[in-house]
Amino acid sequence: MKTAGWGFWVVVLALVAPVPGCSDDDNGTPDVVEDQVDTPVDTVPEVEEDDAARPDEPIGPGDYPPGPYGIAVGDRLENLRFIDIDGAAFELADIFADTSVKLLWIYATAGWCSVCGIESAALPGLWSTYNPQGLQILAVVFEDAGGNPAGVTYARSYATRAGFDFPTVADEPFVLGRYFDKAATPMNMLVDLTDMEILEITMGWDPTGLENSVELYLGTIADRG
Repeated sequence: MKTAGWGFWVVVLALVAPVPGCSDDDNGTPDVVEDQVDTPVDTVPEVEEDDAARPDEPIGPGDYPPGPYGIAVGDRLENLRFIDIDGAAFELADIFADTSVKLLWIYATAGWCSVCGIESAALPGLWSTYNPQGLQILAVVFEDAGGNPAGVTYARSYATRAGFDFPTVADEPFVLGRYFDKAATPMNMLVDLTDMEILEITMGWDPTGLENSVELYLGTIADRG
């Protein structure tokens, strides 16, 4: 059987392609967060990059799934550590311990990313719809509007302006940088909370594709409660 020529597939891909990620010189629509520089908070505990969990070295509660860990789809996600918008230590084990949820959506965003503004506006509604079915969203803010590492003050402002009711953290050391190229921001990662397996890693904002994936996984992953 004759296969379609390359010209046909170029046209198809152009029609179905989702909104791509944005780079830090993106001139698109401003993000939901105003252009501002983060203000250091002296009372926030400092987190060194080396403090983050490493393969085969889980940290936190002893019942967090053990390694080996990895950074690709199909690998087990290590127990990453952040600082939340109240200045407290936060780790993936905190979400894993909540047996009322079974699917984790990690959303990596930055203040300079215009595409992120579109996704940030949509996420509260998606969370309200799917959280009762077992979805938890974790927003991870890694840089401010000027491209500087995002601290607690900026992450809090971002969450407030976007209307996030789900957990939001600052990723000042850019721990998530091991999982994607920041030029393709936003990054969306879906994780099975049963065993912390990475199910999908998507760059850019593909609302239809991501919502379809969420519905699929919520329908197939067993309840944990």
